[in-house]
Amino acid sequence: MAGRRDERFVSDQRIKLDHSQGQMRNVSASGVYFLTDADLKPGESFRFMLDFSGLQAGAISARCEARVVRVEPQGTLKGVGAAFDSIEFLRIPESS
Repeated sequence: MAGRRDERFVSDQRIKLDHSQGQMRNVSASGVYFLTDADLKPGESFRFMLDFSGLQAGAISARCEARVVRVEPQGTLKGVGAAFDSIEFLRIPESS
């Protein structure tokens, strides 16, 4: 798409929304596009979590806040494009 600020990277990472879940399709430094059954509207702010395991540094969780830029039908789901407002990375403690 013309006018994008940052390079997009394909991803199939699961995301955890406050009251639903989604499947990421691509991500960049400025935003994310994912599929979900959540009822999100353009302009709406929302939070979600991403978990990364198997990293050399250990498991990490990213707590993200974003604003919905667009919503489009994708079969029985909705495709949601959102711009990041903030991302906080948290180290997940190892279980003993």
